[in-house]
Amino acid sequence: MTLFQDPGIWASFGITILVTLVSAGISMVLGLVFALWIDRRTGAVAYLIQLIGLLPWVISMMVGTVLWRWILNGDTGLFNYFLRCLGIAPVAIFENKTASLVTLIVVMAWRTIGYSMVMILAGLKGVDKGLLEAARVDGANTWQALMRIKLPLIKTPMLLSTIVLTMSNFNNNTVPLILTGGGPGTATNVISLELYRMGFTYYKFGLASALSVLVFLVNIVFVVLYVRMIKYDV
Repeated sequence: MTLFQDPGIWASFGITILVTLVSAGISMVLGLVFALWIDRRTGAVAYLIQLIGLLPWVISMMVGTVLWRWILNGDTGLFNYFLRCLGIAPVAIFENKTASLVTLIVVMAWRTIGYSMVMILAGLKGVDKGLLEAARVDGANTWQALMRIKLPLIKTPMLLSTIVLTMSNFNNNTVPLILTGGGPGTATNVISLELYRMGFTYYKFGLASALSVLVFLVNIVFVVLYVRMIKYDV
């Protein structure tokens, strides 16, 4: 069986694309919301919010994932402990395919919200306040100022953040390996795990090399997009 005839490979690519796009989308939307919120505040409160938002990004990826694994553990996890305290039956998250996939997406999004928040906030700080004042004088409300002035002027950092997060999530091996291990079954078997197992568990070095070239080509597409975004003129 060749690489392109293996249905497991294409299933892994499908799972990877789903996890990548959804987690990056969640990160960008929440990052934008937090950035807009912080931009309206000054002093210690703004710095505290930024610090809390950046913690998931700056701490070790492995430490953060192990922490989530412990919190969501079916037997001794903190999440099920609170459920028991409320009289609710515990939930075996990592034994359910849908729950495991959703958990993987949430954890990957949680890790990258701080990055998108800081990038978008930097763009918001560069927006000319005179334009916003002129819009208010002309009768524009907050929503109109956001849609007609702020978002068009920060589209470059937003697009760049989207590309960076997409590349990061697509190639992430640590979070899926520690959090779900690709299970249950193959529900969260992203392409990085498939490549790892193919080469270092099943010793199919030929297929692993071919798959790594294919993954490399996908990354080249991301890099080309990234370079084009850098040259993007607002």
